[in-house]
Amino acid sequence: MNDFRALILLNAVDAIGSVRIKKLLEAFGKPQEVFKATPHEWAKAAGLSPVMARRMLETEKSFDVDAEIKEAGRNGIKILTVYDDGYPTLLKEVYDPPVVLYVKGCFEPCDQNAIGVVGSRGASFYGLSCAKEFSNFLARAGLTIVSGMARGIDTAAHRAALDAGGRTIAVLGSGLLDIYPPENELLFGQISEKGAVVSEFPLHTPPFAKNFPVRNRIISGLSRGVLVVEASAKSGALITARFALEQGREVFAVPGKVSSDTSSGANELIKQGAKMATVPQEILEDLRFNFIMPAPSDAVSALDRSLNHKEMKVVDILSDEPLALDDISCQTGLKVPDLLSILTHLELKKAVKQLPGKTFVKSI
Repeated sequence: MNDFRALILLNAVDAIGSVRIKKLLEAFGKPQEVFKATPHEWAKAAGLSPVMARRMLETEKSFDVDAEIKEAGRNGIKILTVYDDGYPTLLKEVYDPPVVLYVKGCFEPCDQNAIGVVGSRGASFYGLSCAKEFSNFLARAGLTIVSGMARGIDTAAHRAALDAGGRTIAVLGSGLLDIYPPENELLFGQISEKGAVVSEFPLHTPPFAKNFPVRNRIISGLSRGVLVVEASAKSGALITARFALEQGREVFAVPGKVSSDTSSGANELIKQGAKMATVPQEILEDLRFNFIMPAPSDAVSALDRSLNHKEMKVVDILSDEPLALDDISCQTGLKVPDLLSILTHLELKKAVKQLPGKTFVKSI
């Protein structure tokens, strides 16, 4: 067994984490030397309990490293170790970097300028709007958007970065051959072409709940700062924010309604000292990135050119706050029958979105 295979094997032992693996490597020098030691020596070097030692021995016998390497290769997945030159520098700097990263796609030097964007899986329309606005702008400014490809804010952030023609990195809480959530399989492919999808877990690892808090340290570890867009008091996004603070990274939060449960965690972060972000320019300025202020995206410019005077008048008064039909009529001076026709055309152009109760918002 060489060191590369020994690291893959160590990483496959689910009973020990990256901190204990780090201690084992420090104690025995080379990865392959770890498996030549005894359970007593493991316990002395890294505090492995008898249960952990048994898992080590079982994994050594049952996990087929060669099969894992071959399957990764067949699926276009690279396996990086913490000792490889291609391993992300920012992530290598944290206290407990994963010893192995499975990568579909590639890292680029520009990924050194990355921002994590995280938030609620059950995001509100307001949260999704903010995630898209911030991620699109920051991606067009040249930042790589890092998130977890979960439902809600994560998905909105990745898609906005892709729509902007920028780079994005997704960090999974499952193996790269067990895509989660399954409805993001297409997004997985798009991200791997325009950035990277990464995981520290072996290829077929299911999305166990215990994996997600662990993977959050990678999201923050790959980023110079983390933006929490919307998060409840118990959101996993707050775990990412905590890791960011421990890693010496900046934490930003978008303020939300004081009455909204989905914003309570983000608002609490601001009370505790996170930097409030109301526009994406504040993040660029605070992190002192060298950037060019993005021009409106091509999609936005094309949409603007396609709107007539009356349609533009309606779009200009809409925001992410739902507005009733009568209120739109009063503010624009347009009669309701005409307004209904205009709104229908705007919906077809994806400029506005109708919500329950005959209310309307600017499309996200």
